[in-house]
Amino acid sequence: MEERPQLLARHTRDRWLGIALVIGVAAITVLPIAFVVVNSFNVAQPSQPWTFGLSGWSDAIFGSSRTLSSLTYSLILSVRAPLAVAIAFLISWLLIRAQIPGRSVIELALWTAFFLPALPITLGWVLLLDPNSGLINIFLKKLPWQLGPLNIQSVVGILWVHMSIATVPVMTMLLAPAFRIMDASMEEVSRTCGAKNWQTLRRITFPLILPASLTAVLAGLIRSLEAFEVEQLLGSRSGIYVYATRIYDLINYQPPQIPQAMALSTLILGVLCLLALLYQRIVSSRNYATVTGRGMSMRPLLTGRWRYAASAALFAYIGIGVVLPVTVLVLGSFMRLFGFFGISHPFTLDHWRRVLESPVFSLAVRNTLVLSLSTSILGLVFYSVLGYVLARSNLTGRKLIGLMTWLPWAIPGMLLGIGLLWLLLSMPVLGLLYGNIGALLLALFIKELPLGVNLSSVAFLQISQELEFSSRVCGASWFRTYRRIMLPLIAPTLVSLFAVTFIGAVRDISTTVLLVTPSSRTLSLLMFEFSAAGNIESAAILGLIVTVLAVGVALVVRRLGLSMSVS
Repeated sequence: MEERPQLLARHTRDRWLGIALVIGVAAITVLPIAFVVVNSFNVAQPSQPWTFGLSGWSDAIFGSSRTLSSLTYSLILSVRAPLAVAIAFLISWLLIRAQIPGRSVIELALWTAFFLPALPITLGWVLLLDPNSGLINIFLKKLPWQLGPLNIQSVVGILWVHMSIATVPVMTMLLAPAFRIMDASMEEVSRTCGAKNWQTLRRITFPLILPASLTAVLAGLIRSLEAFEVEQLLGSRSGIYVYATRIYDLINYQPPQIPQAMALSTLILGVLCLLALLYQRIVSSRNYATVTGRGMSMRPLLTGRWRYAASAALFAYIGIGVVLPVTVLVLGSFMRLFGFFGISHPFTLDHWRRVLESPVFSLAVRNTLVLSLSTSILGLVFYSVLGYVLARSNLTGRKLIGLMTWLPWAIPGMLLGIGLLWLLLSMPVLGLLYGNIGALLLALFIKELPLGVNLSSVAFLQISQELEFSSRVCGASWFRTYRRIMLPLIAPTLVSLFAVTFIGAVRDISTTVLLVTPSSRTLSLLMFEFSAAGNIESAAILGLIVTVLAVGVALVVRRLGLSMSVS
């Protein structure tokens, strides 16, 4: 008789706790986006009363040739998503199925390239392929054929920068696990029936990897709309504007054109929703199961000498696309005048001395460390708790919480930033965060929410519930069980999550650029401001520091995570 009141009390507690979590998650994921959509029809400024109108839509989209041009360029540049998936599909097949020589080094290099900040690498390519002073173009002009110049400040140049350091590496990271769990016996049967390797690849392997490929394409399209700093640095000099740079310009007009920015953001959000619905329709219409109850084969493909040619091609891609611009960036940071090697005494330490002694640099370092550590530590606490709720609890609204945690991944960082900007300017309580690190912390916390929660959830699902039951039977409370048993077991995952969150905060520009003030600038944002102002020498120095910090943390944490996994 006493158990029933306790069960009712527990059920009531779980229901109200679930409702509270739904409201809390909705407040940080749904509310900023809802503000963007609703206020696209508000033609007043944030401090003024609501005024309904469609002038934001007509002025921003139908009445602006620059906006139409930016949408066109965004569409053209988004082609890198399916193109990168095709390249990553081939790379993943070579690494996992063909097992080419040096595959471990190649995977590590691609993993490292993913963590490289985009803007510093772009500065390296400017030093190499500037149409007037780029090293490669200077060399081409001396050839008897007079080739070039190759212009990095073009659509092709922007595509190359993105694909070499970001898009192809991240697509490979998404597709490689799908190859690892795919039953190789299906491919073996195809080859036994006389099919050539390319026929098996086209008729068997690609259809089975299609769901992962579609996911990668959708993620790539979202990231292509999110990209900002590369397009701003390279495109603005050539009249190439995209969605994100157009939003940035509208917000920075005097006075700010906020209704137009909201309308353009709502249009892009609608396009993303249509893409997500199309993806769900395609995936749900077919069966892609490759792991079945019968025995599986994971044997690699037996290939000939062409494996060495493929391995050499991938090493060349890594050397040209990653190592070369980083090396040139190091040289550029010591140049008296960025890009001019022909002047007398081209190298100097003056720029390093001026940057390191600047109070602006010291403030940016402090802001970067405070922001990155705060985002990582607070994120680990909240992400792991939400992950546990999704994996273990029966709270009311658990499925809705899981759905809402994915929302920040479905929107570009610039769109999230503009939603938070409007919230901060419109609500007096949240307005206290504007102008300090708190606004940036909130933006980055929301941005990393999908990855953090879902990584934690998967890690908890891998732990048998028997361990929890044993702890509770021995009298341990939920919190003690969670702290003493669950968290130590998922420690390797949490270490990896700490690295991703920390590095994301270090290198982020697009999500926080609309929220930053002079007192809250980070190293990446200061680097962006230097680049936009033409102070490329100082920007190169900051870019090198950010790159070393990001890659250093990634490598150290990766080594720590591997050692914890082994132990």
